[in-house]
Amino acid sequence: MLRRVTRFLRSVPHAGLAVVLLASACGGQQTQTKPKQATNTKTEATEPEDDGPALGPLTLTLPDAPASAWVGQRGNYVDTLSGIWGLDKLVIAVGGSGTILRSEDAGINWTRQASPKDAWLRCVWGSGPDDIYVVGGNAIMHSTDGGITWSPQKVPITGTFFMAVWGSGRDDVYVVGGDGNILNTTDGGKTWTKDNSGVVGTLYDVWGSGADDIYVVGQASKDGAPIVLQSKIGGHLWAKLPVDSLDSPLRQIDGASVDYLYAVSAKGTVYESNDRAASWKSIGSFDGDELLGIRVVGRGDLYVVGRNQQFQHTTDGGKTWKDELNWPHGAAGIQGIWGKGPTELFLVGEGTLEAGQKGSLVRRR
Repeated sequence: MLRRVTRFLRSVPHAGLAVVLLASACGGQQTQTKPKQATNTKTEATEPEDDGPALGPLTLTLPDAPASAWVGQRGNYVDTLSGIWGLDKLVIAVGGSGTILRSEDAGINWTRQASPKDAWLRCVWGSGPDDIYVVGGNAIMHSTDGGITWSPQKVPITGTFFMAVWGSGRDDVYVVGGDGNILNTTDGGKTWTKDNSGVVGTLYDVWGSGADDIYVVGQASKDGAPIVLQSKIGGHLWAKLPVDSLDSPLRQIDGASVDYLYAVSAKGTVYESNDRAASWKSIGSFDGDELLGIRVVGRGDLYVVGRNQQFQHTTDGGKTWKDELNWPHGAAGIQGIWGKGPTELFLVGEGTLEAGQKGSLVRRR
């Protein structure tokens, strides 16, 4: 039997967005920080309305609300969602217990797809609708039919928790994760090779401006120190970059161009680099809350999300920040962010309504 949930979350209209570079949204740890009293002035938001039972195993429908209005679910329908990605009207969200949610109408109707791996899925990325990857746990899965079916990949390592996936194209895809592991495929996922990262720790994210300019960020196992790696020759030789200007490990990295990189840290700091990650400067900090995701719209125009429902936006390179949304209950984390076009934006994360409820999926068009 199909079950339907309809809940609303609205905020005041605001300015539209520019077109974003294709990027993953897959940083962050799996732990949760303690609730803290909010200190920022937040946009007012109404309590979600519940017009039906929680999501069953089959479908979820969100209303097609007016432009600039938030619509979504924040409760007991799936496990925590950690990553989201899309292309045109296809959108895929992934999360705990092997959850894969798929929409082919820009986020109105969602179907839970069968997953061959019961793992915490962390990240989703694709070069096109016939070439999509999902990673998490000790799993890399690939879809060639728009996310309807998924095939586990054969990888040369075991026991590693994969955290993020990114590629410059179909034949140049990278997966990073625990134990300093970096995997690369150059044949569309038929075979995977292990690169020598030269580090021991958890690698949280990978992003590049192209095949010859790729960055990996993470955290050392021994002392928790930040790790930033760079490759300029196709990913098979990685160099450690200076980390003296960082307050803590970076959780996600993204860029507006080869010369303007942005990243978020475990201590709630937003960084910018204009020298290809050789040095970083802080352009914002938020109550020490771990930041888990970033969406770069363009130079100086970016969104960041994280623990305690942090959701901040700047259009002037961090001189001013606007808190985009006030969810009125709990201190759960927003773990993933993705958007397209001038106005459309998706957020995923943990549930916030009552104890034991899981899963957040909201959208604005």
